[in-house]
Amino acid sequence: MNKIVGLVGEDPNDTLSVINLLKQKFNKGIRYEQLIKKKVGYQLDNDRTKNALEIEFNRKKPDIVIFIRDADVICTRDEQIKKRKNWFTDLSKGLPCKNILLLNIYELEALIFADIDTFNKLYKTTIKGNRNVMYIHEPKEELMEKTRKTKNPYKESHCPEIFEKLNIDKVSDKCTYFRDFLNDFSKMLG
Repeated sequence: MNKIVGLVGEDPNDTLSVINLLKQKFNKGIRYEQLIKKKVGYQLDNDRTKNALEIEFNRKKPDIVIFIRDADVICTRDEQIKKRKNWFTDLSKGLPCKNILLLNIYELEALIFADIDTFNKLYKTTIKGNRNVMYIHEPKEELMEKTRKTKNPYKESHCPEIFEKLNIDKVSDKCTYFRDFLNDFSKMLG
C-alpha cells in the first residue's frame, strides 16, 4: 500500500529539496506531494494558510504531513525556535493525519554543510568541513559568498539538485536535528 507524504515549506525549492533527500532512504511505496506551493516564507504565518492547508489536505489526502521551516537562528536561540514550534503546533492541530516538523537550524542550507564534500565537488570549492551545522550563522549566504567568483555561483534554486546528490547518511550523522527528524519520520512510516 502506498503512503502519501505531503510537504509544506517556505518555498517549493525547499520542499522539493527535502523530497530529493528523503527519496534516498524512503522511496518504496511512498508518493510525495508538495502542499500549498503558492504561500512562501512569512506568508505561512497568516491565518489563510490554515484554510489553504485544509483544502490541499482534502484534495491530496496525505497520510503524513511534513512541515519545513527555517529557524533563522542558531540552535541556542530558544525564543525563535519556540516560535516556529508553536507555528507547527497551531497549523497541524486538527489535521486528521500524522504530522512532523523539520525545523532547520538557521536555514535549509545548513544541511548542505553536513555533506560539504559533495558541495565542494559540485562547485569546485574548498569549504571547510567538520563543523557543527547547528552553529553555522547564515549558511545560505556563506555558500553564496564562497562561490561568488566561480563559473557557477550558488543560488537557492540549486538546492533540489544539490540535495539529490547529498549523502543522506552523512547528513544524518553530522546533523543532530536532521537525525532526530529521520528517526521520527521512519517510525511514522511504520
